[in-house]
Amino acid sequence: MEFPDHHRTVAEVTITGAAPQEVRDAFDRARSVFLYAYFDYELLVVAELQALGAFELSLRHRLNGHGGASRDTLRNLVDRARKASILPAKAAPGPTIADPVEALIALRNGLSHGTAEIHSPPMALTVSEACAQGIDVVFPA
Repeated sequence: MEFPDHHRTVAEVTITGAAPQEVRDAFDRARSVFLYAYFDYELLVVAELQALGAFELSLRHRLNGHGGASRDTLRNLVDRARKASILPAKAAPGPTIADPVEALIALRNGLSHGTAEIHSPPMALTVSEACAQGIDVVFPA
């Protein structure tokens, strides 16, 4: 993939809902890191973590009325958002379908405690798209 193709791919991952500017800025930071990951794949994990942080920030804004620090973990925020019908109910376990929000929580927890993993651009793209979609669910248009 040439850089212009990578840039176009990253540019297509956007928030379309009514998320607060602070959330949009956090997500744009993730997209910027993703863009620079073209030159160093190790930055893909950093981009994913930032996108996951933007999703978490969106929940803080929606549930707490601000994005400031709180003692809530992503798990607690998701559970509260599900109880408030902001996020859909947890998907029933199945042979092939995993709950996408639960997958984001598991990924965030795995990455935030340190990892030596290097992710591929398609994986980082999937995570970024899932975070953008999650933010749009939390703050629809």
